[in-house]
Formats: sequence, C-alpha cells, structure tokens
Amino acid sequence: MDKKIALITGGSGGIGAKICSKLAENKYYVYINCRNEDKAKKLLDEIIALGGEGEVLVFDLNSKESLIEGINKIKFSKIDILVNNAGVLRDNIIYNMKMEDYDLVFKTNFIACLDMYDAVLSRLEKSEAPVVINMCSISGVRPRTGQLAYGVSKAMLIEWTKSMAKCNENIRYYAVSPGPVETELIKTSKWYNDKKSIKRIPLGRYAKPEEIADFISYIIDNPKIFKSGSNIILDGGFLQTTKE
Repeated sequence: MDKKIALITGGSGGIGAKICSKLAENKYYVYINCRNEDKAKKLLDEIIALGGEGEVLVFDLNSKESLIEGINKIKFSKIDILVNNAGVLRDNIIYNMKMEDYDLVFKTNFIACLDMYDAVLSRLEKSEAPVVINMCSISGVRPRTGQLAYGVSKAMLIEWTKSMAKCNENIRYYAVSPGPVETELIKTSKWYNDKKSIKRIPLGRYAKPEEIADFISYIIDNPKIFKSGSNIILDGGFLQTTKE
C-alpha cells in the first residue's frame, strides 16, 4: 500500500500542530512546514514517539524561491493532502492600518497559498484522492471591526476555493472557517477570560484546536459529506448571534 503524504503549512503550533498529529495518527507521513524549527522538531519527536512518521520543512512561505527550495526537499513524488494553515494577523482600525501590514497579510494569507498550490500541483495530481484544505475564518464571512486586512485575505481564499472546485474536479477543495479557537495565541488576548465573549458563543466555550483537526480528518475521509468548494463554518453558532 502506498504511503499517504500530507503537507501542512504553519504546522508547528496551534491548529496546525494538531492537524499534523491527527494526520500522523491516521498513518499519513506528515511534512510540517514552519519557521520555528525548534517547536516543529519537538512536535515531530512526539509524533514519532507515538508511531507516526514525518519531517520538518523550514522555509519562508512569502519567498517563492524559498518555498520552491523547500518543496524540492520532499522525497515523495506525490502529495495526497495539502493544508494551507499558515496565516498572520495585523488587526487595527482602518485609518491606522499601514500599507506594509496589508501587504504582509495578503501575501501570507492568500498569495502564499496560491504559490504553495502551484508548487505542489504536479504532486497532487499523482494522488488517487487529492485534497486541498484552506484554513480560513469566520472573519472572511463577517469581519470584525479592525480586521479589514485579515477578513479580506480570508474572503479571497474562500472564493478561490470555490472557483478551483468548479474548474478542477480531480481535486477536492475545502475552506474551513473556524470561529474562536482556544489556541495559545488566543489565551494571551485580553478578551479570552471575558465572560461576555463566551456568552456570544451558543456552544458556551471556544473550540479546541484538536476539534478542528478531528474535523479536518473527517472531511478528508468522507468525500461525500461536503461538496468540493464548500466553505465550512465551525464557530459554535457565533455568527448567528452577532451582527458584526
């Protein structure tokens, strides 16, 4: 049986790390893309200790040259799963946003995903059941105040996902848009322990990164559940209770 191969960008922490662990548990050989090599190596050690397999790929997604050099290090001729998970935030009210912030957010959250897809397309085409998953956000559906750049970048990625599904039926494409997720980054925010923020979530709590990873695994293994091109919202009902 051929080895199943998965590539996850921004895989060293948060949701990305949980996706790497889950796919390794499901017998995928995982390539962990990152910029923080120490965190990624620690994650890989944990994966290997549990019987999984994988490698760390350190390269800068915002440099096409660096990206291509990184992809060329992949020793397999095919890739079964690509998860575009890496992203950045530069939140600010609109008249305080700097052009360099827009540039970074758009490059990292959207252009880098396109570059990554272009770089691995020939390998995806060699898979019997290739899947591309773009980690988006409810901010791409209804951006909060101060999230213009982030929201627009994720909205573009959602629309790209829909468009690609229409023009290439040989690959399954999904956008997955979480609401508030209990990552280490969120835990440092001022509103993490604000009871008002919890009340706005009908579920009554933030999602856990492993729950997002479990869902990613589910849609990969169940191709008939969601139509290719779908934007799947995982927000505990958050968008149903907010107007902005």
